[in-house]
Amino acid sequence: MQDKTRLRQQDFWTALVLIAISIFFLYKTSEIPFFRANAAGVESGQWYNSAALVPYGIFAAILLLGLSLLLTAIRQGGAPNALQVQAVRDWMFSSSAGRMGAVALILLCYIFCLVPRVDFIIGSALVILALTYGFHVQRPRATFIALVAVLIPSIYALLFHFPQSEWNTPHDDDWLALAAFFVLTITMFIDIRMAGEKPDGFLKAAPLVALLVPALLIVAMAFGFRQNVPNRTGLFFKQIEYQYYVNVRPWLSGKKGG
Repeated sequence: MQDKTRLRQQDFWTALVLIAISIFFLYKTSEIPFFRANAAGVESGQWYNSAALVPYGIFAAILLLGLSLLLTAIRQGGAPNALQVQAVRDWMFSSSAGRMGAVALILLCYIFCLVPRVDFIIGSALVILALTYGFHVQRPRATFIALVAVLIPSIYALLFHFPQSEWNTPHDDDWLALAAFFVLTITMFIDIRMAGEKPDGFLKAAPLVALLVPALLIVAMAFGFRQNVPNRTGLFFKQIEYQYYVNVRPWLSGKKGG
């Protein structure tokens, strides 16, 4: 019973952190025009073309998750004791707080280091896989491995392409992020085997899903909604865009004409 109460106390503070993070990023996202707006005399497109659409969805989901976790913690007795100083101290040094810190750091690296500089598909796939492995597997070592896998290419991209991204230069940061993705994939399965476990279906599909989700998203954004996407000359997207305009679009035009 004490273990359950302590877990709910940790959930209480974890929920508050999630809510604070989501509200902050929702506020920052609100600075991006969402509905029709005029910028320098040019009228923007509809709301579904806005660059704020995806961040709104992500951080709104995190906010709902935090609120749900908070309500669950309060209903199961996590709030009263959590207001004590000792409870706060326990949470700060708990594995739950460490995992939350790792999530925050990974998201910061993604937003400020990877997205502005690295190919969107590669950077997003790396972060999705890191979050999946680091927090689906309930071991601190898994969280640490996932965090390091994101930190290395993020720090490299920030240091060697600071202050502005250099999308037309050789894709050294793209290649490093791609290498980190494959190394993390291999390390994930090795670590699970070393722990005496077997990867479940969720983890087996994680690398493929991590690549497909951002690829489908950016294809829909670029060619479906005609929205600007980050790093159009990225290692993967450059090839996708080339194939679309050289092969797919002429084929579709010919099919319509026929």
